[in-house]
Amino acid sequence: MTETIMAAGAPSEHRPKAVYFHDSDCVEYVKEDAFVIYDRVDEFLTLIHDRTQKFVVGFKLKGFKFILTKALKPSYRLNDEQFVSLVSAIEAIAQIVGDQLFEDEERARCYQAALKIAANDNVYLHDAGLLAA
Repeated sequence: MTETIMAAGAPSEHRPKAVYFHDSDCVEYVKEDAFVIYDRVDEFLTLIHDRTQKFVVGFKLKGFKFILTKALKPSYRLNDEQFVSLVSAIEAIAQIVGDQLFEDEERARCYQAALKIAANDNVYLHDAGLLAA
């Protein structure tokens, strides 16, 4: 007996979005659905590069709950119905890091790369459950 198995549908197109990982308390955004390389910048930021390491295709923000509760939520009076702009989150981290960014050109360049992706792709975190906590 021969059986034909049909796929339920064509693979869906990759739609990049910011995702919060509760267990590791980080937000990650990756533009491409491909092999990527993670490059830790500091305690808050990791850049995500394409396989050639020539292009930044995303970023990870660590300690996000701290950034949200200490910097973003009080400033913007966030509630469960709002989204969190990752541009604002990166700017808040830059304020926390402060003068260290001016002292280290490579670190500053990495923050600028993450900020550029977040701004150009209009990256928001759509997670009302995170905001409520």
